[in-house]
Amino acid sequence: MRTVGASDNEQSVRDVNEVQLGPCDPYLGCPPPSEIVCIKVDKVYYECKNIQVNEDVFTFSPEPEHPVFDVSCHNVELCCEPCCEVVRPGLVSVTFRYKVTIRLFFPTTCESACKDLCQVVTVTKLFNIPRAGEDGLHVQCYVPFLECLNAFISAVDPETGEVTIIACVGKYILIKLKATVQLMVPAYGFCPEPPDCDEVFGICPDFRPEWPPYPPQIR
Repeated sequence: MRTVGASDNEQSVRDVNEVQLGPCDPYLGCPPPSEIVCIKVDKVYYECKNIQVNEDVFTFSPEPEHPVFDVSCHNVELCCEPCCEVVRPGLVSVTFRYKVTIRLFFPTTCESACKDLCQVVTVTKLFNIPRAGEDGLHVQCYVPFLECLNAFISAVDPETGEVTIIACVGKYILIKLKATVQLMVPAYGFCPEPPDCDEVFGICPDFRPEWPPYPPQIR
């Protein structure tokens, strides 16, 4: 049986150092790993998403001589991180708040051609999440996407002139059931020292005046 010598070890180290980050070769694949390591990570046991559009209602009473002629959904932002709670085994409650701002436009004869209206909306939803509530498993929820899609005038009271406006807000809720575990994974050893960053020494243009700073001599 052939024993592994120092030259083989040196060759193995050299091969590992040549491993590059990024996708593997589509034909040759990835090089074989050099070791099996134990790492501590958050493993996702279950995940799901919920995508819906809220129709948030605003009301506004304009002055008779300055009616609202157009509206837009101006902005929406999350007020705080969403809260997840296991109500009972397998049932999860998600609660979060967001602030939506709509913009009202008036005739240009007004002193102010537009006006913003804001309101805070609380969203609470229930989801069936398998294994939620088991020992060692914890639920995390996120709202990675929140977008003002549209706003429009839905009704105008003929007697009072009050305007009812609908703001359409798109919500993307993501729920993950996680546990912190130790996994065995193939590896290539420790990562090599990273390359030097491409430093920017200045954003001003170079200053290279012509020399001598005199007009050409006339002969």
